[in-house]
Amino acid sequence: MQTFLRHFLSAFFLCTATLPCGAQTNYQAAGHPTSDEVLLFTSFKDQKEGPHLWQSTDGIHFAPLNNGKPFFLPPPWPNGQNLVRDASVLYRDGVFHLVWTTGWTTRTFGYASSKDLVQWSEPRLVTPFPASLPKEDQPNNVWAPELHWDPAKQDYFILFSSTTPRERDNDNASNNDGKIGSQYDNRVYITRTKDFQTYSAPKVFYPCDFASIDAVMRLDEPNNRWAMVIKCSRNWNLPKMPGRNLWVTFTGLDLDRPNFTPLQGPIAGNHSPMLSNTDPGKSMAEGPSLIKYQDHWILVWDEPAGDGLQLATSKDLLKWTHRKEATLPPKELHGTLFYAPKSAVGWLK
Repeated sequence: MQTFLRHFLSAFFLCTATLPCGAQTNYQAAGHPTSDEVLLFTSFKDQKEGPHLWQSTDGIHFAPLNNGKPFFLPPPWPNGQNLVRDASVLYRDGVFHLVWTTGWTTRTFGYASSKDLVQWSEPRLVTPFPASLPKEDQPNNVWAPELHWDPAKQDYFILFSSTTPRERDNDNASNNDGKIGSQYDNRVYITRTKDFQTYSAPKVFYPCDFASIDAVMRLDEPNNRWAMVIKCSRNWNLPKMPGRNLWVTFTGLDLDRPNFTPLQGPIAGNHSPMLSNTDPGKSMAEGPSLIKYQDHWILVWDEPAGDGLQLATSKDLLKWTHRKEATLPPKELHGTLFYAPKSAVGWLK
């Protein structure tokens, strides 16, 4: 008995001292570990107005916080950088961290922090691509930054998508419309930070032969892997890799050396079992957000040309049930699911 207890306590303290074992401070990965935790969702309607915040008590129905008003206002930055789209929030160690898309043709994303989602720090522009890069490697855009915590490296990483002239003009015809040199041929990049002051040089995170965007990852702890949902942004009617839909892939815990599994899907949007409108022009899926809720996974995505935000649930991240009874923010776009202590949310104190 004493031997058993000694081994048990050793394992317990090892687990609580290291990550990813319990993720006790990683609200992004956990699935309701405490009674104080709430499930929140960000979204936006007007890119010049600011993002909205919603709460759910059952993982299906969402209600507005802050009386439906924006919880963060767009900074008055020049040169078309004054938008707030695709807001991604992560809570860790008493602080809410926010990143967002600043514009359609900008080379920046925004960052701000808060202790309560009400009062925010002075926002900062982040330019992930160094100015020293050659012109063909300077991005035409920086879209949909998604913020994550990496327990293995004990730092934050941001996934975002950009088109560079080098990728756009190569001869593989992976662009949105399947034509070499057309406007968009996005790839998913990664940059890391420990303090939101300095960032690693971005590098392509998910090498693929099709235009892709809106990557979001969640740690699947029981299976010692990361799950990633990603949008293929190629036109729906292309003969090769038709897109405007969502796919899922998995990789190991070392994100410096990802070993992605073959894509599974599409799981939502065009050419998939889950869509809100049978008209292919109205069933485009984008802006996915993924989170573990109790004993299952929740996927929320946006169908901007169709019936708006959609929700599905799954036990294994592969077989999904479209929950059409879900109550989601009407006419809202691209959001992020995240957890935080109720006591930390200004409107819930």
